Order: sequence, then structure tokens, then C-alpha cells
Amino acid sequence: MRSGTDIIFFAGIEWHGQNRMPCHHLVERLSETHRVFYINNFGALRYLDRNDVSRCLDKVAGAFRGAKNPHVQVNHASDVEVWQPWVLPSPRLGLIGRLNRWLLSRSLKKLYRQFDIQNPIIWTRLPTDLVWDILPDLDKRMLVYQSIDKFPEHPRITDDLRARYRAVERKFNEEADVVVTSAKGLWEEKRQFNENTHFIPNGVSESFAAAKLVEIPQMESIEGSVVGFAGALGTATDIEWLVQLATAIPDVTFVFLGTIDRTEPLRGLDSLKNVILQGLVPHHELISWFHYFDIGLMPYKLNEFQHYTFPSKLAEYLMAGLPIVATRLPELEHYQEVVDIADDVETMAADIRRILKNGSRRDDALIEQRRAVAAELTWEAQVVKVESVLERTLVEASK
Repeated sequence: MRSGTDIIFFAGIEWHGQNRMPCHHLVERLSETHRVFYINNFGALRYLDRNDVSRCLDKVAGAFRGAKNPHVQVNHASDVEVWQPWVLPSPRLGLIGRLNRWLLSRSLKKLYRQFDIQNPIIWTRLPTDLVWDILPDLDKRMLVYQSIDKFPEHPRITDDLRARYRAVERKFNEEADVVVTSAKGLWEEKRQFNENTHFIPNGVSESFAAAKLVEIPQMESIEGSVVGFAGALGTATDIEWLVQLATAIPDVTFVFLGTIDRTEPLRGLDSLKNVILQGLVPHHELISWFHYFDIGLMPYKLNEFQHYTFPSKLAEYLMAGLPIVATRLPELEHYQEVVDIADDVETMAADIRRILKNGSRRDDALIEQRRAVAAELTWEAQVVKVESVLERTLVEASK
């Protein structure tokens, strides 16, 4: 039974795509006790390039036919109401900015009327001036700002927008009733400006490892050891590192599950004989793929953006009982008992050789250790913490 306060949730992520992102897991669990209205990605964060044309056309079509997109296979089901606003796909201010504010405000007021929404919690992962500017137009009981990364430093945001986004992100941080962060580094930074700041890391479902295993024919044919990575190959991944790593260990097969950003050069990764670029697989099938992995790989770049990123696959690898090798991200420093961190390709190659030799993938005691760490990161546990924070904040506000 859903008896909690309504939530308007700005995620900046497509709800109806095949990718399962942390926001999907979080929102689905929040929807068990709240009516959640998910504001689907409406763009206007950055300047467009030619790769955005088809996506923008889909958005226009979606705005006319309603939020549900019948042409996309949805791999997650819930009672979440998805709402698709339409704004001009540009971050410009001036006339375009004013028009976008009017369009977004008008759309959300229609949402309020249609579902009789009164004094909801407004939850945003989008610290943009467009969202900030419409807040005075909306009734709300509480503002929650969720900081998931170093937003202004995102590689796709151009330098001329960074200072502007830093300024408005600071406003959200200072004025929100609650701030939640998905990284310890973000928590340490944000709590300097808002004492009601809480660390809620990216998690894993309690049922993830209990899903029924299915046979993967292309994996059955692989001879020898497998190192796998589940995640997008793009701006966040160190492609050159991966090329060198796969070249250094030619007798190990590297399997990559996830989308490929074609704007980022693969630098010959796709031509290596011991590399399989499988592409995106349904989230519910990941555990079956992980069953064939000997090691889970996290090959992220270390830059100002990634410095404050908590890898979403950490908890899933651990719940699957996988040993993990990773590049040195600050957020992984807290998990060195279950993650082997490397500062260079040679060290990572040696770590892989050692793990494969000692058979830790099949060591029951080590598997239990990894799953015990994952148990602390379940989405169920994170939502319990979130609900406690929301309830306490609402009570204090009513005094």
C-alpha cells in the first residue's frame, strides 16, 4: 500500500530504455510506498550534435503520443507514472531559456492537475537552472537533491557551460531540504554546505544473484579464462588501457557487455582476437553472463568527473561472487578487501594472472565475503535509509 508523500522525480535518464540505471532501481522501490511521477529525460543540458537527431525526433513524437513509448522494449515494470515534457533541446538562456521555463512549468502543472498532486516531494538529480527556475511555480513539501557525480565536469558538457552549472548546483546543494550522494567524496563535499546530507551508494537488488541461470551459447564455446566488463564503452572507460591489457594477456578472453559510444574511438579493441564486444544484454540476464566470468573488470578513467563516481557495477559483481580488478577510483579505496586496484596495465595484468592461478572465483569463503559486502549495498537497504531521512525531515519541518 502506497501511503507516502507523492514524489516528482527528475532523473535526466530515459525511463523506457533497455539500460537499467541506478535511478530505475531506486524509483521502483520508492514507488512501493509513494506515488512516483518520473519526469522523463527532456534534454536541454548541453548543445546538440548530429548523434542526437534521432533521439530528439523520438522525444517530439513521444510528447504527442504520451509518456509510454510503444516502440521501445521496456525491461522493468512498476507502477511509476512516466511523464514526458517537451522543451527546446538547448541549454541557452535568454528567449529560449524563458520559453523552456514556460513549457516545462506548463507541462508539470498539467501533471499536478491530472493526478491531483498536492505538496509533493520534488526530487532531482538534475542541478540545472531550468529545473531551479521552475521550482517557485510548483507546490512542494520538500526538495531533495541527489548528487550522483561531479555534474558540471561531465565530459559532454562544454567548457562555456561549466561555470553556470557549478553555480546552480551550489544553489541546489545549499537550499535543498535533503541532499543524498552516491559517492563518499561527494558526501564529504556536499555536507560542508548542507548538514542534512547523506551517503546512499549505488546498489544491487537482493534477488539479483537468485535469478534463474540460463545457458549462454556464445560463452559455452569459450576455452580458457574470461574477464568481463558490464557497462558502456565510452567517455568513462579507458579504451587504451583495455587494448593494452587484452594484448598483454592473449590467452584470456575479454567479454564486454554494454553499449558502445561510437563517438569514442575503439583504438583497435574490436579487432583483437581475444575480445568479444557483445553489446547490451537485458539486465535480468546479467547474472547468467557473470556465471561464466572468472573476474569482473572496472576499467574507468580517472579524471575530475570520475573522481566522484561510485561504480554502479561494484555491488552487482560482488553479489555474483566475482573477484574484481579495477583502475584506481577514490570510491573503490573503501573496498580494497574485495577489489584489486591497479595503477597501471602491468599491475592489473599481474593481478588477473594471480587471481586466475589461485582460483578465488570458486573459493566459497571469498564468495561469501564478497556477498556480505554486497548485502550492505542492496537497494532495499538504501531505500530504508532514504525513507528514514525523508520521514525525519518531514517531521522536523512540521514542528
